[in-house]
Amino acid sequence: MVGKKLVAELAQSEQFSRIVTMGRRVVAYDGPGKEKLDQHVVDFDKIDEHKSLLENLDVGFNTMGTTAKDAGTPEQFIKIDHDIPLHVARLFKEANPSKPLHFCLLSSGGASATSSMLYPKTKGLLEQHITELGFAKLSIFRPGLLVYDGDKREKPRLAESIGVAIHKPLNFLTGGRAAIGVTSVAKAMTVVAGKGIGGEKVEAYDNRAIGNLAGGK
Repeated sequence: MVGKKLVAELAQSEQFSRIVTMGRRVVAYDGPGKEKLDQHVVDFDKIDEHKSLLENLDVGFNTMGTTAKDAGTPEQFIKIDHDIPLHVARLFKEANPSKPLHFCLLSSGGASATSSMLYPKTKGLLEQHITELGFAKLSIFRPGLLVYDGDKREKPRLAESIGVAIHKPLNFLTGGRAAIGVTSVAKAMTVVAGKGIGGEKVEAYDNRAIGNLAGGK
């Protein structure tokens, strides 16, 4: 869901003139800035064939991810949440060898390469391995529980619906560190990407920082 919201935020931002998407499906968007979109349905098992789509871009984003339950096996989860995003990031860098690139990575709160649990360990290893690629700027976003806060005409999964119901009181009890809406994450990623490559080479944003960047929305 973050990816879909991110496309909408980028399209509406004056900071971006062209937006290339690569995914398993086209993002449905008919709002302001839709003419900027250049969307491609790709087979991630053959992603090398699409390397040219990544040329002449300044900022890369990764919002790809699944759950262990949806993936079915630990191996498939690692493929979707680590192997494919890392390979795409590497291709992005190879496609623009002389440009100072900015990469924005959607990770997760609690990500740790040394964790004994599959989800945080996979996220932590992805952070580590993308850092090692040496982008001019790497922005890592570590939200807490992602909750659906989109168009009411869309049908979120049950878990997302429950998340919407509980995230406001939960955040009240935990000082804003527990959960955040997917729209806020997309807004924060757009804001950070629009700032360019100044500041620290690698910067990470936790749940509260993401909320502040998004204006508390």
